Amino acid sequence: MEPMPVDQAPFQLSAAEAAQQIRLGRLTSEQVVRSCLDHIARRDPELHAWAALDESIAMASAREMDRSAARSPLHGVPVGIKDVIDTADFPTQFNSPIHAGRRPERDAAVVARARDAGLVVIGKTATQEFATRGDAGPTRHPLSPLLSPGGSSNGSCVAIAADMVPLAISTQTAGSIVRPASYCGVVGFKPGFGVVDTAGLRLIAPSLDTLGFHARCVEDVALALEVFAAATLYADADEGLTRPPHVSMVRSPLGPKASSAVWDKLMRAAASLTQAGLHVDELEPPTAFGELEAAHDTISDYEARHALAHEWTYHRHGLSAGVQAKLLKGEAIGDAAYHRAKALVESCRVMLRGLFEGRDALLTPSAPDVAPPFSRTKTGDSAFSKSWTALGLPCIGLPFPTRPGLPIGVQFVGAPGRDRRLLQVVRQAEAAFSLSNKR
Repeated sequence: MEPMPVDQAPFQLSAAEAAQQIRLGRLTSEQVVRSCLDHIARRDPELHAWAALDESIAMASAREMDRSAARSPLHGVPVGIKDVIDTADFPTQFNSPIHAGRRPERDAAVVARARDAGLVVIGKTATQEFATRGDAGPTRHPLSPLLSPGGSSNGSCVAIAADMVPLAISTQTAGSIVRPASYCGVVGFKPGFGVVDTAGLRLIAPSLDTLGFHARCVEDVALALEVFAAATLYADADEGLTRPPHVSMVRSPLGPKASSAVWDKLMRAAASLTQAGLHVDELEPPTAFGELEAAHDTISDYEARHALAHEWTYHRHGLSAGVQAKLLKGEAIGDAAYHRAKALVESCRVMLRGLFEGRDALLTPSAPDVAPPFSRTKTGDSAFSKSWTALGLPCIGLPFPTRPGLPIGVQFVGAPGRDRRLLQVVRQAEAAFSLSNKR
């Protein structure tokens, strides 16, 4: 019997919708993957979201999933993998000429888990060089070739925004998940540090690097968390909300970096949450939090210098000017300065218990402004993500409806170990924003 038709083309379905249609027998994984590949063939020549694709591999995997019993809530769903994450059947080249043609011997832990869960790896999404300040490649914003989609998870974000794939696995060291999500109008979820296993990820700053997800709705990243979260995800995150969520808007210390349009959207977002019954107020963070952005940069530059020591020593000519500049900064940072930065982060982490006392999430901008002009060297400012990344907190960027105009997202930040609680809050926010957009 032929699968029942669905209202949308398969490539337009969310991950949850595609999985449901496959589960109900209305679509096959092969049909969904075929639809995505055909759409990629139409859109990617202008957008350049993909670093590697192999139709034969993707289709063979989809057919295998159709022959298999369901392995997870995302069984049969196609997924893109950022090209700093090892894949045994696709090249992993970090957007670096030094590693052109590199073929890993085995999958990264997160890719192995994706396959075990029945997802279909459709290809590798484009990345900024080594997922840091290097060459961003030719990847273009889905709404205009004159705009940057952000970085370093530019390919993942564009693939989602352009309906090429319903789910992508991305990384964040500063703001590489949340910021591009804001620019492109999609959902970007960075779980808490260590929640998703980073074995097989090309680390650039081991104290900061975190795996996460891009998708078109909160439900999809929530399903991804359940599939990919390590067993260490705190048990108390399972507690359900028994009262209206308490969300606190944070303006300082970075307020002057955001445009008036961003603050306007943040205030409108807060008003939408209040109208939906959430308790919203403002919070002034401890003074020490004003030093977190600089501490993040110190840690990132110092650790990158060590992470790329081989390339710096033997293949310096193959590094872009941006990466070389970052490593020179790291070379100038002494051990004492690095440890002071780490100590500051730890002292602020101790303050988090008080900061989140009675609160479920913080509300901040995702980025200082809308997408900047296209550039292969500058992809925007991660200022509004660095502090939370340094603290290892779960963060999610959620699009706020803009009619007309370029996308602008807002960021929700959760307490340590409360990834699921954060997603519960943001599901309510997503519904509130949708309702607000209809008024």
